[in-house]
Amino acid sequence: MDGAAELPGLEEAYRSLVEVVQYPIQHAEAFRRLNVEAPRGVLLYGPPGVGKTRLVEAVARHAGALLEVVQGPEILGPYPGESEQRLRARFRAAQDGARRQPGRASILFIDEIDSIAPKREAGPLGGGGGGGGAAARLVAQLLTLMDGLESRGRLVVVGATNLPNALDPALRRPGRFDREIRIDVPNQIQRRQILAYYTRRMPLAGRLSLDGLAEVTNGYVGADIAALCREAASHAVIARLGGGGGGREHGVAEADFRAAMARVVPSTKRGLGIDVARTAWADVGGLAGVKLKLQQAAEWPLTRAAAMARLGVRAPRGVLLFGPPGCSKTTLVKVVATQTHATFLSINGAALYSPYVGDAERTLRETFRAARTATPAVVFFDEIEAMVGKRALGGSASAGDSVQDRILSTLLNEMDGIEPADGVLVVGATNRIDMLDAALLRPGRFDRIVYVPPPDAAARREILRIRARAMPLGPDVDIAALADRTHGFSGADMANLSREAALLALRQRIDAQRVDMCHFEAALLAMQPSLTPEMMRYYDDVQRRYA
Repeated sequence: MDGAAELPGLEEAYRSLVEVVQYPIQHAEAFRRLNVEAPRGVLLYGPPGVGKTRLVEAVARHAGALLEVVQGPEILGPYPGESEQRLRARFRAAQDGARRQPGRASILFIDEIDSIAPKREAGPLGGGGGGGGAAARLVAQLLTLMDGLESRGRLVVVGATNLPNALDPALRRPGRFDREIRIDVPNQIQRRQILAYYTRRMPLAGRLSLDGLAEVTNGYVGADIAALCREAASHAVIARLGGGGGGREHGVAEADFRAAMARVVPSTKRGLGIDVARTAWADVGGLAGVKLKLQQAAEWPLTRAAAMARLGVRAPRGVLLFGPPGCSKTTLVKVVATQTHATFLSINGAALYSPYVGDAERTLRETFRAARTATPAVVFFDEIEAMVGKRALGGSASAGDSVQDRILSTLLNEMDGIEPADGVLVVGATNRIDMLDAALLRPGRFDRIVYVPPPDAAARREILRIRARAMPLGPDVDIAALADRTHGFSGADMANLSREAALLALRQRIDAQRVDMCHFEAALLAMQPSLTPEMMRYYDDVQRRYA
């Protein structure tokens, strides 16, 4: 079997590493004729579990290369000079192996290289800004060994890390790590390939769709998918042995994978994503135009990617929802997150603001970094005007909140800066769009500005019908009449009306089996619409200005 076939989703990285390991030996004459020096080192970096170690082992096996593996932490010793001595010994062993077999490639693989080569100005081993300490000495030793590397072209140093920016910059220059190979979280096509590889010897139920599984396993890396397949197979066996296999299809079914997904949390989402209750577009009453705009912005880049690429259409960077309070803006964002199977990251003012200078900006940058790792992702800013606000004209520090200005500047850079944010959709919700800075509202940041209106009579009828799915209504309940009598009610008001009517029914009889029209009548008498005429005039003006 070809080495790349064992590494679904890593074919490009495999070819790049084979070029460095095999080509200088297979084409040594061409290298000499062109006076080309073979690379000394390759740095593999990417999130945990994407297959860095597996990639090196596969390349060594299929290239017939000698492999010397160094686990970064095993180099560290308690006594001064011991760590450097161990490192020299491992380099010496790798060079001796390359010298003894000159026709064979050799790989010195340093896993978790960040643990032995951190930045010297702030290394975890005690290297302070003055350049001393155990960390600085160990980094200096590694630099010296790589500069004096013998057997160039036959011995390649490969480092692997999931924290490339924690490495000392002196390592990441040509002549040491000449090439860097980035291994990202697999996309949907790659997840389909990885699923096919791990289930190739697994009996699958006839209706199981690997394409469907690949679609819903966003954020899963190769190690997660391997664990997912093991868990699904175990669940199928236990269900059958426990007597739950009656009527089940032979083989591992979709239900087994669903059960496994509840146990195997994707590595990229651990501690980051928020579990959102499963919500569908049908669970939101009315707002047909708003739903279509959100589907175009969030779903089409995933479901109609080929058509958009054919016409040269770029997916929107951001969508801003504005409108009166209680009109389902947050609920719509939940629908977007669940229907696109995206990683959902939410930011609120309480979590963002900090008493420490620069902490809020750092939190914002880390959130976007996590979103880029776990694409497709939705980053949601609720009540966004309270976090970023509007910069005062003139730029005087006393005119505005300097913390808000710094947060706004960070958000502008993250949404449309140098670092790409493909696959990340930023969604903001606000009741006061006039309080947002104009730089946020331009195309390239919030490309779509969508007005979420209060429900009209037809939407209020639909909301009541949706609420009635889980609420037994009496035969005298007239939904159309209730919708006509609730002018000025928001979506939240309509939900509250149904809840209050049900509570009134329980107060009358704790064993009540249904909610009658009299209970809705009593609830209406106790409630006032939250949308006043003055408020609606304000939003009519704002809508004409922004939407």
